[in-house]
Amino acid sequence: MCVVNNLICFQHCCTTYIFCKTVPEKCPICDNFLTTLLLEPFVIPYPLVNAKDYPCSIVVRPSVGSFLDDYNVNNDLHIGITNSSGMVIEYDECGLVRDDGDKWKCCASIRLIPESWVTFWDENLNKMCNDVIWNANNYDNAEFNCFNFVISFLKELKYSDIQFMNKVDMCKEFILPRIQNILKYVSLCNYLKDKEVYVQD
Repeated sequence: MCVVNNLICFQHCCTTYIFCKTVPEKCPICDNFLTTLLLEPFVIPYPLVNAKDYPCSIVVRPSVGSFLDDYNVNNDLHIGITNSSGMVIEYDECGLVRDDGDKWKCCASIRLIPESWVTFWDENLNKMCNDVIWNANNYDNAEFNCFNFVISFLKELKYSDIQFMNKVDMCKEFILPRIQNILKYVSLCNYLKDKEVYVQD
């Protein structure tokens, strides 16, 4: 399941960020009541989504486990594509897999196109799915995998704002920033598991 309590951030007596699940009565730094604040409490945006709610997107999750429970930067990632209905199409050792939605309820989503490209997105994805090259026999964990499927799709799409044409560029520009954001969020969740507040040094 992909549900956690809201994480809240605020500042009181200095520019140090204070994180919590419920705003305390007193500041953990100066011990004064929170009558005036430098930064009003706000909810930190939750970085994970259910893929079906994010049509025409690239979606990313750990190959094993979840971002929230056991992911670290050395773990492999798995990547797929949603169509305009939010159905995930992915490529793995089984070949093309469609609509295995249970595995994509807690993933990162990357939207790359404007609304005007939705029809072409679907047409291009359907064309890819009919290509016999994406069968299980051709799958190779290192050389011909889910990233090759997504990059081939994006190359065929020919959308001008997508500049990367290889795995390294795609990861650097689009995936790593989201993973870093997720890891920061998960770290805050872990800090606040047994504590009322976390004061960032």
